[in-house]
Amino acid sequence: MLVSKFEMENAAPVKTPMTPGYTVNNSDSKQFLYTTRYRSLIGALLYLSVNARPDVSISVGLLGRKVSDPNHSDWSAAKRVLQYLNTTKPLKLRFGPDREWKLIGYCDSDWAGDQQTRKSTSGIIFFFGGGPVSWISKAQDSVALSTLEAEYNALTLACQEAIWIRRLLKDLGEPQDEPMTLFEDNQGCICFAKAERSSGRVKHIDTKGHFIKDLCERKIVGLTYCPSTKMVADALTKPLGPSLHSNFVKRVGLFA
Repeated sequence: MLVSKFEMENAAPVKTPMTPGYTVNNSDSKQFLYTTRYRSLIGALLYLSVNARPDVSISVGLLGRKVSDPNHSDWSAAKRVLQYLNTTKPLKLRFGPDREWKLIGYCDSDWAGDQQTRKSTSGIIFFFGGGPVSWISKAQDSVALSTLEAEYNALTLACQEAIWIRRLLKDLGEPQDEPMTLFEDNQGCICFAKAERSSGRVKHIDTKGHFIKDLCERKIVGLTYCPSTKMVADALTKPLGPSLHSNFVKRVGLFA
C-alpha cells in the first residue's frame, strides 16, 4: 500500500495541494529510498490530474520531475497532494450552461521557475461551454532567455493544442467557424506575434513566430490581452497560496 488509509483519514485538512515554497531548491533533503512507491503514487496522481482535477496539475507536474531521484521532501509533498484530495473529495467538474458554445483558451508561463534547471513552465487551459476541456502544465524543453521567449513557447504549445481541439469539435458536429480567442497576459508577446518584422534579439524564436502569425492571419486564433490578475492559467505554472488557489478552483468549475 502506497499510503495507509488510516494515515489519510486522520491527516489534517489542507487548503492547497502544494506550498509555494516547494519550488525552492530542496536538494539538502535526504534521498527517498522507496523509489517504486514514489513512482506509483505519482503515476496514480498523474492520471487523476490529467482527467479530472486541473487544480493539482502543477503539483503533480513538479513532483513528476523527481521520479528518477526523489528525496524525503518530495515524498512529503506528494502525500500533501493526497491530503488535499481527501479534503476536497466532493469537488467535481461542471460544464455549462453557457450562452455561447465557443472554444476559448488561456496561456501563461512561469519564467525560469525551476530552481535547478531554470526551465520555465507552460500553463494552458481551454474552455468550451463554460467548462474546462483541456489543460496542460508542462516544463518547457529548453531554457528561455527572456520572459517573452517563455511566453511564446507556451503560446506555441497552446496553438498546437487549439488546432487539435478545433478538429475534434468539428468531427463532433461543433465546428468553430470564428477565430478562437486565446488570452495572453504578456503584451510584448502579443505585439511580437502581430509585428511584420522581428529584431535580432528575438530572431532565435522566429520560426515559432511565423507559425503563430500564420494562425492569426488565417483567423484560426485571435490573441487577446488578459491582465495577470485574471489569468486562469497562472495556477498551472506554479503553486499558489490559499486565496489564489481557491479562486482558480471556482473559475475552472470545480464545485461540490
